[in-house]
Amino acid sequence: MTTGQIVAIVVLVVLVVAAVVGLAVFRRRSVAQRQINATRYREEAASRAASAERMEAEATERAARAQREQEQAAELAEMARRDRALAEKRTAQADKLDPEGPRPEEPPADTDAENREHRIR
Repeated sequence: MTTGQIVAIVVLVVLVVAAVVGLAVFRRRSVAQRQINATRYREEAASRAASAERMEAEATERAARAQREQEQAAELAEMARRDRALAEKRTAQADKLDPEGPRPEEPPADTDAENREHRIR
């Protein structure tokens, strides 16, 4: 073998060893990077799950509040219906007693509603 062939073989062996060492280092870094990414993804998933639970609890609370408000509105509507019926009945009774008597003016609707709302609370 000539000196050139020996040098070529040594250079080839050095390149092969360098490639194997480089591949091993890359794999170690790749595994470490995947572990870091997995940890980061787990932390992000936990944060998003906690956020989702908070939003779900808030949505449930808002739905319950809306349901209570709906029930309150139904009660107010029923009270208004009863008040209106009683007012009509009283007006009819007053007309029977004194058909020519003075007629009171209608109170503003907002004032009447506010008074009923205060009675409920």
